[in-house]
Amino acid sequence: MGPRELQRMERWNGLFAGVLILLSAIFFSTRVTIGVAAGAALACLNFSSVRRLVQASLRTDGPRRAMLQLLLIGKMGILFVLVFLAIRFLPLDPAGLAVGISVFLISIAVESIRFALGGSDEARDGRA
Repeated sequence: MGPRELQRMERWNGLFAGVLILLSAIFFSTRVTIGVAAGAALACLNFSSVRRLVQASLRTDGPRRAMLQLLLIGKMGILFVLVFLAIRFLPLDPAGLAVGISVFLISIAVESIRFALGGSDEARDGRA
């Protein structure tokens, strides 16, 4: 998988996040929907930042690469703090938050299946 597939996963994240939030708003309470929305927003933001940091890290080397990789660790710490703050201060259901954060797993699964079935740009162009 390359940069295009990662960008496609990022778009899937947004699509699935929207669908989950809409379904939650229809079928569940406001607290659950706030949890799903907060979790999905964190998941989308996290995946986007991971993709950008990894791509930047792969385009460089030396001390800059090491700094970008350290930023990945720091970004994870920020994610943990944001999840804690969301649970502590927002009127949300923690299970809804967990469902929202899981949105990236769905997009990874969909894009992985699509890639495995030959849906990548490289496979279509005969470069795979």
